[in-house]
Amino acid sequence: MATIGPAQAPSPVFGRRCVLAAAVLWSLSGVITKWLPLDSLTIAFYRGLFAGLVFLPFVPRRHWQFRWGLVPLGLIFGAMTGAYLGSVKLTTAANAIYLQYTSTFWTVPLSAWLLGERPDRRALAGIALATIGIAAIVGYGYGSPGRPHEWEGILLGLASGLGYAGVTVAMRGLRGLDPLWLSAAGNLTGAFVLGAWITGVRGGIHVPSPTHTAILIAFGAVQMAIPYALFARGLRDIGAPEAGLIALLEPVLNPIWVVLVIHEWPTRATLVGGAFLLAGVACRYWPARPGMVTEASARE
Repeated sequence: MATIGPAQAPSPVFGRRCVLAAAVLWSLSGVITKWLPLDSLTIAFYRGLFAGLVFLPFVPRRHWQFRWGLVPLGLIFGAMTGAYLGSVKLTTAANAIYLQYTSTFWTVPLSAWLLGERPDRRALAGIALATIGIAAIVGYGYGSPGRPHEWEGILLGLASGLGYAGVTVAMRGLRGLDPLWLSAAGNLTGAFVLGAWITGVRGGIHVPSPTHTAILIAFGAVQMAIPYALFARGLRDIGAPEAGLIALLEPVLNPIWVVLVIHEWPTRATLVGGAFLLAGVACRYWPARPGMVTEASARE
């Protein structure tokens, strides 16, 4: 736990590693959601609840600090997770995760407006490539046989992308808080929002079987709590646009796990879009030529 505590000295390299590790753990969401025989809102509620409860005991009481920014973070967090898991259920896991990364449309203007941060030229070029990939998926990546409501999954994926941008910027703005506390508070508040919504719409929350409960506990800890704490720690050392671009590695791995376990293949348009997303990451982080100094390296 000490490696992601609040006392670490600023280090862009360490921050990138934290965000990279978070992306790998996040990539497990599609295969677990597809495999669980529960509806998306129920999965999102319990995943967030258990993710928050897992880390809360590890947060020192002196770090339980309230900030008004935690309120919109929790609201956006709950909406984002509900929309994303709903998209996973209604369309392919590849479409759902790629569409969540329409956040690249929103992260740059939001962080520039709210945080005063500007991306460098290589980051902008990478985002441009990622945007082409997203456009390919939105325009041609659906219509799979047996999914008459797949267009609803496309819309939910786009909504989760806007929510993800809001979460990224909000966590960057709250980077002075303990990352463990930030992760626990965001997950618990988001679960409360989802629980209230489910109760209002359905009149109650489904109680899963003991086996499914155990899986949801592990899901919340490994796929939500740990990576969001790592992501929050990484945002202390790098800006929101850069963190969002590194995290684009998540949609590269997510469909691979689903193909291997569930045998759900993405469409050709989805594969093309994913290739552009990966190209965007490579554009930003491909090693510079000897003697070449980028804007990013000059700042670091």
